[in-house]
Amino acid sequence: MGMTLKPLFVVCMFSALHQLWHIDLSMLAGAILFPKSWRTFPNDLLVLILSFSLLCVLQDYESWRYWYPVSLIEPLEVMLDRSVAVFSEHITTVTEGGYSRFLRAVLLGQKDDISAETTALFKALGISHVLAISGFHIGFWIVCIRPLFIWARSPLTRGAMLIVQFFILYYYALMVGASPSVLRAVWMFLFARVVALRNSGTSSLQIAMLVAIGHYLVNPKAPQSISFQLSYTAVFAILLALRSNDAEQLVLQYSFRGHIRKGNWFFVPIQISLAAWSATLPIVQGSFGGASPYFLFGNLLVVPLITVMIWASVPLLVFGGLLPEGIKGWYARAWETLVNGAEQLLLFLEQLGQSHG
Repeated sequence: MGMTLKPLFVVCMFSALHQLWHIDLSMLAGAILFPKSWRTFPNDLLVLILSFSLLCVLQDYESWRYWYPVSLIEPLEVMLDRSVAVFSEHITTVTEGGYSRFLRAVLLGQKDDISAETTALFKALGISHVLAISGFHIGFWIVCIRPLFIWARSPLTRGAMLIVQFFILYYYALMVGASPSVLRAVWMFLFARVVALRNSGTSSLQIAMLVAIGHYLVNPKAPQSISFQLSYTAVFAILLALRSNDAEQLVLQYSFRGHIRKGNWFFVPIQISLAAWSATLPIVQGSFGGASPYFLFGNLLVVPLITVMIWASVPLLVFGGLLPEGIKGWYARAWETLVNGAEQLLLFLEQLGQSHG
C-alpha cells in the first residue's frame, strides 16, 4: 500500500502547490523515487509514467472542481447555524467573564470576543494553536463521548458505534467551520479506529497521507491554505517523532493502550512540541514573520493548565443550571489567575532573555 500511496500523495500535493511554491518537476521526481529500498529501473519508469500521467489528469480535475465545488445543502447549513447559536447561548448562560469568551473560542471558534491582550499573550508564548480548533479539541470531544459507547464489545457493535461517533464528530467539525485541521483530525480518527479494529497493520503515516489525498480530492485548493499546511506538517512531524512509540495512538485515536516504561511519558509532550514547532517553523516564519522563542515553556507550562480549564468546563456545560450560582465566578477568577500567571511567565522569560542578551 505504501508504494502506491506515497507517489499518489506526492503527486496530489505537487499538483496543488507547484505554482504557489514554484516547485519544478525534478523535485517531484526526486520525492517520488525516494527512498531506494524497493527501487528497480522498471519500477522507477512505471511510477514516473503513471505519476506524470496522473498529474495531467489532476490539472483538469482541479479545473472541474473549481466550477463544481463541494458545498453543503441549505437545510444543513441552517441546522448548523442553529446548533452553534444554541451552544453559544448555553456557554454564555453557565459561564461568565473571560472564561466564557475563552470557551466560546476553543469550543466553537468564536474568537472575536477574545481580548487583544490575551491573543497577543498566547502568540508571544507560542500557544496560539490552543485558540484554533484543531485535533486537540476533537480529542476533547472524543474522550467526552467515549463513555457512551463502552458497552459495545462485539466487532459489529463496535463498528456501528464508530460510525455514530464519526457522524457526531463530523457534525461538530461542520459546526465550527470545517477547517482543514479539524477535518484532518476527524478523518484520521475514523481510519485509525478502523485499522485498530481490523488489526490491518496500516502505518500512521499512511493514514495521514490517505486523509490528505481525500482532502485534496474534495477541495483541491485546500493544500494552499496555511491551516492545511500547518496541520498536516505538524502531524507528519509528530508521527515521525513518535514512530514505534505507544504514545502515537494519542495522536491518532486519542487513546493509549499498552505498556510504557515509567517516566517516558514525561518526554512525550516535549517530543510533540519540538517536532511540531521545528517542522512548521519555515511556514510560520514565511507566513507570519517569525515564531515565539518561548514556545516550549508555553506548551509545557501553560497549555496543561489551559487543558485543565477546558476539562473543568464539563460539569458547567452538563450541570450548569443545577450548580450554585457562585461557581461561575469561581471559574472566571480561576481563568483570570491563569492568564495573569501566563503574563508573569512571559515577563520573566523576556527579562531572562535580556539579561543574557
